[in-house]
Amino acid sequence: MKYLSILLLSIGLLIGYSSCKSDTTTKPTPKPVVQKPRVKIPKFNGDLAYEYTEKQLSFGHRIPGTPEHKATKDWFVEKLKATGAEVKVQEFKASFLGLEDKESYNIIASFNPDHTNRVMLAAHWDSRLIAEKDNDKSMQDMPIMGADDGATGTAILLHIAEIIKNNPIDLGVDIVLFDAEDQGDSGDNFTWCLGSQYWGDNPHVPNYKAKFGILLDMVGAKDAQFGYENFTLVNAERELKKIWSLAQGMGYTDYFQNYEGISVMDDHYHVMKKRGFPMVDIINLPKDLTTGEITFGHYHHTHEDNIDIVSKRTLKVVGQVVTAVIYKESDGSF
Repeated sequence: MKYLSILLLSIGLLIGYSSCKSDTTTKPTPKPVVQKPRVKIPKFNGDLAYEYTEKQLSFGHRIPGTPEHKATKDWFVEKLKATGAEVKVQEFKASFLGLEDKESYNIIASFNPDHTNRVMLAAHWDSRLIAEKDNDKSMQDMPIMGADDGATGTAILLHIAEIIKNNPIDLGVDIVLFDAEDQGDSGDNFTWCLGSQYWGDNPHVPNYKAKFGILLDMVGAKDAQFGYENFTLVNAERELKKIWSLAQGMGYTDYFQNYEGISVMDDHYHVMKKRGFPMVDIINLPKDLTTGEITFGHYHHTHEDNIDIVSKRTLKVVGQVVTAVIYKESDGSF
């Protein structure tokens, strides 16, 4: 109270003094704070994302170094160029699971490449060479289709690219499709995510930096549960909590759930480690309500990872949340 009394007295003296003195100086007018008008968030079409998932599977297994893989790459490039994005293809060689120097491709589509405020959206597009978790041991050495583990994330990003084309955004957006993510050896964490490791050391723009990024991995399965992936929780907690809060406010509490998951050596890990900006991994990490155990989906690295497990509603939910994030970021409301 003593401090307050002295402060009020001082203010009163200053007011009295200024009223007795003629002030000939011109005080600068403070600049008004200009707020961007809120943008309308475009609708995301889950049916179209499902169609793009099916299209990828129609090419066959997307194993680096195969004709089917190259054909899929050409389709991605064609689709992304049609959106008006600046498209780059980053070629590199990947060695995995006994195979050497297979042609691999990171595909980058940039919108508003000169914009200083940037967000990165990513997914991997290759499918796994083997199905080591399959119950049928005779099928474990055969490649899987990777409907959810790869194709759903890229399908969502393809449609978001189309949304940006039709609904211009005041934001730099880089869509990055990483290759050779899913070919690792279970005994060595760093044999996974070869495309993001390569991109992290050789970004498509020198000294590339984004405000934050979002990685989509296994984001289309029926009854998917997106808990907090631990590398994200440690390194991108602020962005993680904002995305989950937004999703829950949109009515998607059945998908975006508030539980701590497991640590996943995924593409976002290498982006954060090598490029130094936060990146959120949206990944299906279902929690058993009886045991509390958190694992990957039952179809993970098996031949059950086919179109039958993909849900149009899940694609719609994830796509709509990511669309909302970037458009709200563009007007400053995220």
